[in-house]
Formats: sequence, structure tokens, C-alpha cells
Amino acid sequence: MTVVVGYVPTETGFSAVTEAERQALCRDVAVVIVNIVGSAGYRVPTAADQRDLDLITNHLTASGVINSLRQITDDAAPADIILRIAREVDASMIVLGLHQRSWVAKRALGSTALSVVLGAPCPVLVVPDVDPRSKEPLV
Repeated sequence: MTVVVGYVPTETGFSAVTEAERQALCRDVAVVIVNIVGSAGYRVPTAADQRDLDLITNHLTASGVINSLRQITDDAAPADIILRIAREVDASMIVLGLHQRSWVAKRALGSTALSVVLGAPCPVLVVPDVDPRSKEPLV
């Protein structure tokens, strides 16, 4: 069993990895980090570069968490990719960071987190955005 974490190179993404680390240590399982690049390559803001990914994997390893990285380059929907990997590794949990969006944006654009929650084969833990000045969730 593993914890799958969807990672984007933002503060929210790091918070998701930190929570995945905590969950993995509590359950004595590994973490699979999923970062989606897509065919657009590293021009998209969700794509983490190798330096960033090395920092994340080294942090997890130093904490005693066995981890692996899946950097995906296909153009499938992010939710579909995360769900596919969760099924492949028999995930015990999925951890996602949640970016603040207005109600209108959520209705118009849909939500990767919502799609993952609705299709997940295991529990999903959603980590909200935090305002760094107040440390209070924004959502």
C-alpha cells in the first residue's frame, strides 16, 4: 500500500507532500509523487523541474519515507492520471493540494480535486491553500 500525492511546484504542492509524508509515516507505507508535465513540457506552471523534484524526494528520504516519482508527460486529464496511478500502486490514500478558486471558476472550469474524490479507489485527503501571512486556510 502507498500514499499517492499529486504535486505541483507551489507552496500548496509542498504542503500536500508534507501531509503525504506524515500519512506515510503513520501508516508505514511508501509515497508515490505524481507530477504532470504534459506534452507542453516545462512551460506549464504545474511542471516541476528536476532540482525541485530532487529536493522533494531527498526530503522524504531523509525523513525515512520510501518514495518514488512519476513525472507524466501525456495529455490525459490530471485527475485521470492520478486515479490511474492510485489503482496501479493499490494506494491506501491520495493527497492533493487545493488551490483557492472562486465559485464561478470552480463551476466553469471543473475541479481536478473533485474528479479525484468522486473516482478514487481509496480515501482522499485534500490540503487547502494557506495564506502564508496568517497560516489560515483560504478555502
